[in-house]
Amino acid sequence: MTTQRIGLFALLLATAVGCSGPNASGGQTGSETGECWNVRTPLALDETSALGFSANDSLSLAQGVHTAAIQWLPVSDYPYGPESGSSSIDVTVTSLGSAMYATTDSGTGSGSVQTEVGCAPAVLNNVAVTLHTTGGAFDESFDTTLASSTSDAATLNPTLLAGHIAGSFAFDPTALGSARLAQIDVNVSFQASDSGASAFSGSLAATIEQSSGTGGESATSARQISLACWGNQPGCAE
Repeated sequence: MTTQRIGLFALLLATAVGCSGPNASGGQTGSETGECWNVRTPLALDETSALGFSANDSLSLAQGVHTAAIQWLPVSDYPYGPESGSSSIDVTVTSLGSAMYATTDSGTGSGSVQTEVGCAPAVLNNVAVTLHTTGGAFDESFDTTLASSTSDAATLNPTLLAGHIAGSFAFDPTALGSARLAQIDVNVSFQASDSGASAFSGSLAATIEQSSGTGGESATSARQISLACWGNQPGCAE
């Protein structure tokens, strides 16, 4: 049987950056889809990287507990629960004690590095993350990487596979029909601010897959749906 994966899901796999392994407890996956960097050099936490800052500098932006008001976004054709409207989200980041300096070899043999969006050299911290929303939609724990290409910003971009979500998030099965939830994409940003505390913002999105076709061929299309956002993103509560 030939399966063609089309639409945004294929685009996501082609453009997503970074990677890390599955969480050791419970089997939940906190990995980023795809790989951006193919050259990784171990980096001591207090060692200054080629970018002029250390892994500890990145950790100072993200480590600890971060809380924000979260705005759940209505989806008319795919209603979901159990949360809606406004609630809150807590994200806790803990260092796992190791880091890397990551670059992408262009493959030309010259050792040059690609610098297009998403593939700039970066300091990667291995971290443990917990993500909890007050209404119970998400109550997740996973290991992933904290990425920084500048000293004043750090990001987390894990993908949570649908079969391993610990919270009670679900789409209305009647509205979902023959489609299925494939994954939840988490995007979290920490940005240095004038106050000295890091600004905390982010979003949650779901990828829904729909299979169709008969006979020897089938096609799987995918749609990404914005679920929630927080922080300084448009339309979100501060």
